[in-house]
Amino acid sequence: MGFKCQRLARICRFLFNSFRMTHMDPLSLLTCAAILTAPAPIAAADLVPTSPTVPTTTALILGLAQDADAAAPAVEAKSLWTGTVGMGLTASRTDTNTLGFNFNAGASRADDLSNWDSNLKYIYNEDDGSVQDNFFIAQTEYDRLFQKDGAWNWFAQGSYQYNETETYRQRLKAFAGPGYFISRTEELTWNLKAGAGTTWDDQGSENGWTARSVAGTNWKWQIRKGINFQGSAEIQNSLKDFESYLAVLELRVNVALEMMENLNLYFSLRDEYDSSPGSGGTWNSMWITMGFSYGF
Repeated sequence: MGFKCQRLARICRFLFNSFRMTHMDPLSLLTCAAILTAPAPIAAADLVPTSPTVPTTTALILGLAQDADAAAPAVEAKSLWTGTVGMGLTASRTDTNTLGFNFNAGASRADDLSNWDSNLKYIYNEDDGSVQDNFFIAQTEYDRLFQKDGAWNWFAQGSYQYNETETYRQRLKAFAGPGYFISRTEELTWNLKAGAGTTWDDQGSENGWTARSVAGTNWKWQIRKGINFQGSAEIQNSLKDFESYLAVLELRVNVALEMMENLNLYFSLRDEYDSSPGSGGTWNSMWITMGFSYGF
């Protein structure tokens, strides 16, 4: 404001001096004043915004894109891990038929190249105050493809089991080898495998370490939404005496219940056959369990 007043004062002094010195007529003086006070012509450069607060077209487009990304809801990545925990009733058949209870838990991890399944199971049966079953097993198995979307893979598995009523009492197993996927889809995972390893028995006819081969298969089949069937079958022969072997069959069916999310009804069967059980041992042991499990 002060700058404009000073300029106007200079113009007035110029007009007054010019009028006094040249005796110009008033119309000429007004014309000169209009020329002096006219604003300077607008240059093209003046049209370009210089303020950093004025966004350019590119900034506006990018800003809108950023706002759109920020407004879009975040998609939660699906976890590679799943787990279950359950308990229920058990019916077993060894030398006698008994009824008891069971507890089980499991965890699985699956990605594009590998599967890792681990589980544990505890079974206790008593008849007329006498323990008929006091059985615990923890086992884990890992397989990995040699190349993505291939069928050939390698596997490694191990287990520990305790059985109060069997002569071996405690048993460790460890095996590894190659495998081949017949199917590896969300509906059906079916792997064939063969390899070698060892078992260790605490006592019994084959106490200590025994080198063994293994051949078997495992699968997971999503029969329909809410119903899946999984299991495994193996035969483990002694490398010193091929006619001496262990055979294990496991089957499990899970049925989702609508009354509660992630609640399942399960039925399972485990059958163990020992061709050389030794004195006081059982040739064939079978456990049938059922109960409720919760998945997470």
